[in-house]
Amino acid sequence: MLKASSVLAVFTLLSRILGLARESVRAALLGTSALGDAFTVAFMLPDFFRRLAADGVLTSSFVPAFKGLTANGGREEIRDFLSGVFSLACFVFFGLTLIGMLSSDLLSALFAPSLEADVAVESSVLIRIMLPYLAFITVGTLIQGVLNCIGVFKPSGFAPVIFNVTVIASAFLLSPFTVNPARALAAGVLLGGFFQLLFQLPFFLKTAFRFSVTGLGKALSNPAVKRLCAVFLPTAVGVGAYQINILVSTRIANRAGVGVVSSLQFSTRIEDLILGIFVVSLSTVILPELVSEAKSSNSEEFEKKAQVAMKLVSFISIPAIMFTIFFATEMVELLFGFGSFGSESVSMTAYALKFHIVGLFFVAAAKILNPLFFAKERILFPVAAGCTSIVVNLIFSLLLVDRMKGGGIALASTVAATAAAAVLLAGLGQHLKTTGGWLLYSLKITIISAICVSPVLLLRSPLQGLFSAYQGSKAVQLLLFGIPALIFVLLFAGFSFAAKDETLKLVLRLGKKRDFME
Repeated sequence: MLKASSVLAVFTLLSRILGLARESVRAALLGTSALGDAFTVAFMLPDFFRRLAADGVLTSSFVPAFKGLTANGGREEIRDFLSGVFSLACFVFFGLTLIGMLSSDLLSALFAPSLEADVAVESSVLIRIMLPYLAFITVGTLIQGVLNCIGVFKPSGFAPVIFNVTVIASAFLLSPFTVNPARALAAGVLLGGFFQLLFQLPFFLKTAFRFSVTGLGKALSNPAVKRLCAVFLPTAVGVGAYQINILVSTRIANRAGVGVVSSLQFSTRIEDLILGIFVVSLSTVILPELVSEAKSSNSEEFEKKAQVAMKLVSFISIPAIMFTIFFATEMVELLFGFGSFGSESVSMTAYALKFHIVGLFFVAAAKILNPLFFAKERILFPVAAGCTSIVVNLIFSLLLVDRMKGGGIALASTVAATAAAAVLLAGLGQHLKTTGGWLLYSLKITIISAICVSPVLLLRSPLQGLFSAYQGSKAVQLLLFGIPALIFVLLFAGFSFAAKDETLKLVLRLGKKRDFME
């Protein structure tokens, strides 16, 4: 399981690095200006459905259903199921695309009511350019789900690389020919979605699986499709709560002032970097694995894989949180401090990041805990956790936005993620014996991380004084962030090794036994 997730993580690392490069280009071109807010709102809608489909709903509900059919069903039965899901997904998402394009003015007013009239018009135009991206994602997500079920993860890991390269290239190549840079970026999003789909098609065609367009009546009469539809909406609430909260938070953040929406978006991108490389990669791999163990009633192996996954989440996310809290400004300045993204933009984004990053552990935990429930086909607790998260986020966002601006929205997101993880842990205690041990392990990693960050903080002022004459240089910014980060990582690895940490040993054995790119 870890070998497969490590391969995916390598491609995801490349993708997320390019994703940060893409965001750096956007920051340089748009900054945290009103036009930047307009693009953020417009991109948020297709990105919401992409994340909901690719990272959540279709994957979490589709994978268990498809795995069951491949184990027990015939070729014709599988083809009918895939054709039914494809046709139904196209009807829903193509319909949403058409409705969204026709009502783009309304959507712009709904999610960004405080934009000036001319900026609101531009936001509406950007929505119309980017929404057709959903058509490519619909087909691509279905192909990705099939490939993941048969253990082929590289195409879905590399496809986002193509997307990010396309958006970056479009920003530079198309900007001279568009009214503003935001439209060039929007065109890049649309082209990137198309090239993503095109890249995955040959890998799918190598498999024995096929699907085609079928009538909605036939699709909805398929028993397997019916069962999938029955869990689709509950799954949307359970898995998609994080994305729903982003939509709600963006709507509320508009009243906090110009640039707050954009700063929250940049802050979320940094959080997504860690989530995507390690946690999403692991959760993508673990769901098919857990479904197989659940179908075979192998409770011992199910428990073992769940324990490994949960401890790995703690091992990665807690040190990342501890370091980022103290070095948020250096991180934001290094990643996004270009062009229009000045000191005020850096300050706003770092402020939000400090509150956002605390919730990383709980968001990461939910991404691993949810597959455990879906593998067992018990969706009550994910739904309850999702509903709790949405309600808590709404309440705290409204309470904190006027007092703390972007930091309040970020803190509300963290509180919501904590509440959702608590609900999932309460439900997990009925099915696994490892939850208590995992929480104690998380406490141990927190103590080690706190010990390791202390000497790094003592070096901060001397290091800044040494390079005080060259503060504007990107090379110096890299050193001011990179040297403390390297020392922290070495200290954490040393303490973990001395403590004979089982997760570190597992990762080291993995590195010895297999080349990640094999």
